[in-house]
Amino acid sequence: MMTTILSIIASSIIAFFIAKWQMKKNKIVHFSVNSYDIGKGLSNEFPDFQLHYGGEDLTDNVMVLKGGFMNTGRNDIDALKGDSDIKLILPEECVVKTVKVLPSTQELHINTDIKGNIINFGICDDLRADEFFKYTAIVETSEEIDNLHDKLSFRHRIRNTEKIRGTYIGQQRSLFKRKFYKWVIFIYLITCAISLVLSLYQKMDFNIYNNATNKEVTLHIDPQSNLCVNEGFFIPFISGTIISSEEFEKEYRIEPVTVFQWNSARFIFVMVYIFLVFVGVGILYYLTWGKDGHIIKVLKENDQIKNNKK
Repeated sequence: MMTTILSIIASSIIAFFIAKWQMKKNKIVHFSVNSYDIGKGLSNEFPDFQLHYGGEDLTDNVMVLKGGFMNTGRNDIDALKGDSDIKLILPEECVVKTVKVLPSTQELHINTDIKGNIINFGICDDLRADEFFKYTAIVETSEEIDNLHDKLSFRHRIRNTEKIRGTYIGQQRSLFKRKFYKWVIFIYLITCAISLVLSLYQKMDFNIYNNATNKEVTLHIDPQSNLCVNEGFFIPFISGTIISSEEFEKEYRIEPVTVFQWNSARFIFVMVYIFLVFVGVGILYYLTWGKDGHIIKVLKENDQIKNNKK
């Protein structure tokens, strides 16, 4: 009967989590590749140097912004309007001059519309799982902006879709982050190994027995340096009997504990510490290779497919 009840409870819990997983919201991630200035340095050094676009002089700072959007969820995203499904919002001092879009597949069609510092991306039909599109935008700014890709915001009105998360997959920061986390993980693992080795060599413990009753007792020292012996649960100032050193030597004996104690406080502490270290390493691994690893993997596979077709 109990087995049946437990089986029903376990089945209900599993069914709940499966349903919750299947009903999980869609995910769209914006990945920044790079942002850099063009022409500003040369304009300062060579006053006659000028930038033009579409017959118009570009007198302010000019930047290139590279990035894209990917469906990182497990479900295809449909019910898209095809005009302003996703808004990419740049700082107010920016003016987008033009944008070029590169879809991951021929079936994916993206419309763009520029309104000042906002780029509207319209996705025709649907955006399938792991589908993405890259963009390159030329931006004119009235002020110098460092790391423009860090100052972007996003809005959308796509149903059953989480807030768009932004991430940076550029080469420079990724390399630094990987090197830093590699050293942190290496230090964690060395510390873990040393702690494990030290915990396998326990300090010798001793048990104290009453010679007359052969029962184990505990020995304590009170603030007045008196020896207090107790054969049960010790309660300060209430339980325990005060004895002299001579009485202890005559009526009690000490025996060493020669068996490794797997349940010792020190060993348990080290095991908990090692567990927490591995949890920390797992989190660092996810932040370094797992969090954006899927995006990078999909982008590389798409590039390989396109190169093979050439």
